[in-house]
Amino acid sequence: MLETSLTNEPPFIESFERISIDNFPIHALGKEISKEDGIDAMKKYMASRLWFTYRRNFSAIGGTGPTSDQGWGCMLRCAQMLLGEVLLRRHIERHFEWDIEKTSATYERILQMFFDEKDALYSIHQIAQMGVAEGKEVSEWFGPNTAAQVIKKLTIFDEWSNIAVHVALDNILVKEDALTMATTYPSEDAVKLIMENGHVDRTLRSPQPHATSSDWRPLLLMIPLRLGLTSINPCYLSAIQEFFQLPQSVGIIGGRPNHALYFIGISGTKLFYLDPHYCRTKTEKTAKMYGEIQKTSEGEKTGKNDDAFSHLEELEPLPSQTSDVYTKMDDSTYHCQMMLWMEYENVDPSLALAFFCETRQDFDDLCSSLQTKTLPSSSPPMFEFLDKRPKYLPKFEPYTGVSMKIEMKEFDDIGAANVKIDDDFEVLDVQDDEEKIRDPEDFED
Repeated sequence: MLETSLTNEPPFIESFERISIDNFPIHALGKEISKEDGIDAMKKYMASRLWFTYRRNFSAIGGTGPTSDQGWGCMLRCAQMLLGEVLLRRHIERHFEWDIEKTSATYERILQMFFDEKDALYSIHQIAQMGVAEGKEVSEWFGPNTAAQVIKKLTIFDEWSNIAVHVALDNILVKEDALTMATTYPSEDAVKLIMENGHVDRTLRSPQPHATSSDWRPLLLMIPLRLGLTSINPCYLSAIQEFFQLPQSVGIIGGRPNHALYFIGISGTKLFYLDPHYCRTKTEKTAKMYGEIQKTSEGEKTGKNDDAFSHLEELEPLPSQTSDVYTKMDDSTYHCQMMLWMEYENVDPSLALAFFCETRQDFDDLCSSLQTKTLPSSSPPMFEFLDKRPKYLPKFEPYTGVSMKIEMKEFDDIGAANVKIDDDFEVLDVQDDEEKIRDPEDFED
């Protein structure tokens, strides 16, 4: 039996021609899809993004914790999807196209980093336990800010990708701070912490012991925002439309109250998204790594028709499911072949924008576009852009894994069950070991 209903919104593919045919072009993570390209091009693009959903029957988190993230892990899965997009761009190409018949060793390596195993760097286990280190209990809800901070901490141990993550707080992006983060390397002490605790597989987590360097590290820039009080302000629609046109855009983690989603594109007032609220049995690690046939539970084979994804189990079998010879990783459950949308007005105002700048030129181009197009397209702008850090703000200390702590002070956020919508935002304050920098009550939109 399927355990969750994916969404109350109709699948976009069933209503596109009736509602949105006049809203071409579609903009998705910097890619423009024209009317001539057609809706099938958007369907293919969405199917090519990595799709991480609830899973069950994985090993207990922390040894004694939950064996499924259903009901609490939606924002964690959205964080995985965003990070998966970043890794595809980092190691393969921008606008990666999935081929159901074949994969590459690089693609499979990326996907293995998100397995529901305790030794996979970006697994639900690692994300949940990193949240514990920041004051979040396992199975406690994450909001966009918390997810951004946990991503920042985990990427420290990914030497292969060597990504720097900067989280801009208080609705202010300081260019100087982002540059500092992109040219600062994790410290040697951060490596030792992981080695001593043994939390992450050796092949995935040993950053080089550089404290600082003038070399550019590919930068994931995340900006948590609140674009309204109880609902998202209509004035920001044009800015969100501009955001998805940027080549550096890697999506938005947000959703609607109690329902986290990963937004990847827009057409007029309709936002395309991937939804993690679909529970599957954890795929066996050996099946993915060695091509054994993936077993599907009887419940998933006979899902109810009222689930928006019930027909996905009827997809044509992969080669690895019909042959005794291994041909490819069975990754069909990591790509969504449905297109879903929601109206802009239904989006929760608490969200986080994400950009990926692989080179310094990408970053400079992004800063120029933000200043000349994206931010001026709404009044007021979505956030403030500053070249240098104002004197009234504390000195910026780049996160290197050991020298500072991220204190998470939050109101009820998008993930919390049974909360008032006007409270679902969280404030994360950066503090060093001696002095608290900000009081969350001082935060203003």
